[in-house]
Amino acid sequence: MTSDSRYSSTLPSALDQDRSGKDPRSASEEGASADYAVAGAIGAQLDAPLTVMRRAINAFTASGTLTPLQVKPISDALDAAHKIALQSQLLLKVAGGRLRQSHEQLNLDSVVKRALEEHAALLKQRGVEVFRSIKSVAVIVDLDLVTSLVGAAIDYAAAPGRHLLVSLDVKNWPAHAVLMLKTTRAVVSGHSKPDAELAPEPLEWHLVIEIAKAIGVTVDRLKSAEETLVMIEFPRTVREIDGLTATEVDLGAESWMSSQSRALAGHRALIVTSDIPLREDIKLICKGMGLIVDTVPSSMMAVRFCEMERPQLIIVDERFKDEKFDELRKDLLRIEPNFPFVEIGYDNNTLSMASWMSENMTRVSRDDLSAQLPQALTLELAKII
Repeated sequence: MTSDSRYSSTLPSALDQDRSGKDPRSASEEGASADYAVAGAIGAQLDAPLTVMRRAINAFTASGTLTPLQVKPISDALDAAHKIALQSQLLLKVAGGRLRQSHEQLNLDSVVKRALEEHAALLKQRGVEVFRSIKSVAVIVDLDLVTSLVGAAIDYAAAPGRHLLVSLDVKNWPAHAVLMLKTTRAVVSGHSKPDAELAPEPLEWHLVIEIAKAIGVTVDRLKSAEETLVMIEFPRTVREIDGLTATEVDLGAESWMSSQSRALAGHRALIVTSDIPLREDIKLICKGMGLIVDTVPSSMMAVRFCEMERPQLIIVDERFKDEKFDELRKDLLRIEPNFPFVEIGYDNNTLSMASWMSENMTRVSRDDLSAQLPQALTLELAKII
């Protein structure tokens, strides 16, 4: 069995350039992005002809030109083509990082069970025999994206004539939820088909990989001639300990702040300052907490940045909190009333924490940045996750 392990770490922003001004993404990543753009364009253009074909089939059925038995394979094929078109467009949106996520605690087992129910007709049509071992597990993730992830994983695993085992459990260390989909041939042939080994990866697998990257989960795949194993691991798993809900348990000697930092991993912060020493100090703290960091040197550039891609947190040097920045803050608060802001002040011993739905901004001291900023970031981001 060959291993095809792919780790979905946080992705660099398209605007996060190195000092030479070059985009840090590899050529292969840029090529993949171009491929996804083409796939998305094809999917979008398929919508219109598929709609026309669907209307024609409905008209033939209504007039009695075709019998229901004759219509069914055509209708099934149209449904499959429409699904491919939608998946292509979703792939482009996810790979482009343009989907807004709403992190919430949800029951992953309910998502998996619902996905299996929605795929029941397809699984039956393909002759896939399903076995389940699904335990109750809660995770913190975007509902729409994790639903699409589980659906794409089932689509990928549900090859015709297979046995499919779907299991959901929490491994001992680290205490992460793991969704496993294992497929085996119903009839063991003892050899593989060369054409199958050379076939390109299906659209569903690309979708699994890109959604996993977007929501910060890991995907591993093991393949052999007779079976395929896909494992999806969720770092932000919620567990109950002595009546208290906690994420990232069993941390040993690690501090409370360390556990909270893990929960913040993958969120995007924008720093507004042209002060290089201050910018580097903030970046060091943010990256130590797992945040993705972008920087701009002025409030005007912050406005332009947010027009292209809205961050999930803004840290502003008080010297750049001008009229333009105030307008930007008002706009963001209209969209998200609890949008997190942290201001860096220069008076001594400053630490002012804004409450939920407060008009004030959380403020920390430049002189005590390393002690105050992590706490401020944790409490601010807790408003939206």
